[in-house]
Amino acid sequence: MDVAEMSGPDRRAEVVQHPRDALTGDEMLADEGQAPDGRGLSQSADLGRRLSQLSPGHPSSPYQADGSPKPPVPRLRDLEFPDEDPSDQSDPADRADRADPADQSDQIRPLTDQEHAEHAADARARLDKAHADGLATDQQYTLDPNRQSWSRDRRAAHYSIINDLYDSAADVPCGHKAIVAGGLGGSGKSTVLGQYAGIDRSQYLTINPDDIKEEMARRGLVPEVEGVSPMEASDLVHEESSYLARQLALRARADGKNVIWDITMSSRASTERRIDDLRAAGYTQIDAIFVDIPVETSVSRADARHRMGHDKYRAGQGLGGRLVPPEVIRAQADPEWGSLNRRTFEDVKPRCDNWSRYDNSVDGRDPVLAETSGHMEVHSDKLEERV
Repeated sequence: MDVAEMSGPDRRAEVVQHPRDALTGDEMLADEGQAPDGRGLSQSADLGRRLSQLSPGHPSSPYQADGSPKPPVPRLRDLEFPDEDPSDQSDPADRADRADPADQSDQIRPLTDQEHAEHAADARARLDKAHADGLATDQQYTLDPNRQSWSRDRRAAHYSIINDLYDSAADVPCGHKAIVAGGLGGSGKSTVLGQYAGIDRSQYLTINPDDIKEEMARRGLVPEVEGVSPMEASDLVHEESSYLARQLALRARADGKNVIWDITMSSRASTERRIDDLRAAGYTQIDAIFVDIPVETSVSRADARHRMGHDKYRAGQGLGGRLVPPEVIRAQADPEWGSLNRRTFEDVKPRCDNWSRYDNSVDGRDPVLAETSGHMEVHSDKLEERV
C-alpha cells in the first residue's frame, strides 16, 4: 500500500524515530525497481534502441525527416567563449570598448541599491505566495497532522544528509562535551568560535540548521520559485532543516560526540530543552557562548550578506544569499537586554558549566570578550570591564 494512502496505525508506523532505523538510500531505490544511481536498471542499455525506433524527424530521433543522420550535438567546450589573445597587450578597458555591446551582458553587474531593494521586495512577495500555495516542504512531504512523519522519498534524502554530516565528523571525539553558541544573525558566531574563543572546532560536530538549509539547496531539495535563488527559497525548508538538526543531534547524543549547537537563542524554551537533552544524555561539560550585537546591526549585516550572496549567484557562483526580512529581526528587540536572544543567554547561562559573552558590534574591529564566568579557556587579551 502506498505511504500516502496509509492512515491510523499504518501511517504512524512510518515515523522514523532515529536515522539508523530508516532504510538506506540504495535499499529504498531498489525497492522501487531502480538502480542506486537513480536510473532504471535497463535504462542505459535500452536508450539507444528506443531512440533508434523513433520516427525520422521526431525531435529526439537521431535522423532527419528524410532519413539522413542529424548533425552531432555540440559539446559544451565548443560553446565556451574563446580565451583572450595573449599577444594582445592593450589596456583591458580598451578591449572592453572594442567589444561588441551585444556580448556584454549586465547579468553579472552588481545590483544598485534601488535594484537590490526591488529584488528583495519581489523575492519576499514570491515567497509569501509560495507559502500560501503550500510549497513549504513540511506541508508537501509530511503524512501526519504534527508534520513529523515524512514521505518515503524525503526520508531517504534525510538519511543521506544525516549520514554524510555525521560521517564528516568521524574524527570528533565522543567526550560528552557541548557548546551552545547564540547570537543574532550576522553576529559573527563562526568567527568568534574559530578565532577568538580558543576552541578547536575539529574536536566538535557543529549542528546549525542554516548549514543544513544550504546542504539541502546543494542537493536540489529546496522548492524552486521563479525569480528566487535557492538560498532565498530556503525559508520553504525551515521546518525540515530544524527537524534534520534535531535528528543529527539525537544521533550525536547517542554516541556522546562533542557538539556545538550554533543557534540564535531566540527562544528560551528551545535553548533550555537542548541543554536538558544534553544533560540527560550524560554530557558532563556544557559551555555557553554568546556573541552580542545590536538589532539594527543585525538588520544591516543580514541585508549585506543577502546582497553579496545574490550578486554572486547572478554571476554564476553559489546558491544565493538568505533573505531575512528586517521586521523578523526587529521583532527580537528587548528594552532591557537589547535583544530577546541576549535575554535568553542571561537566563540560561547559570545552567551551564562555563560561559562567555563577546561584543562584536563594531564593523572592522575584532570581537571583544566582554565578560566570562572565569573558567573558560579563551584566547583574548581584550577583556572589557564587566557589566
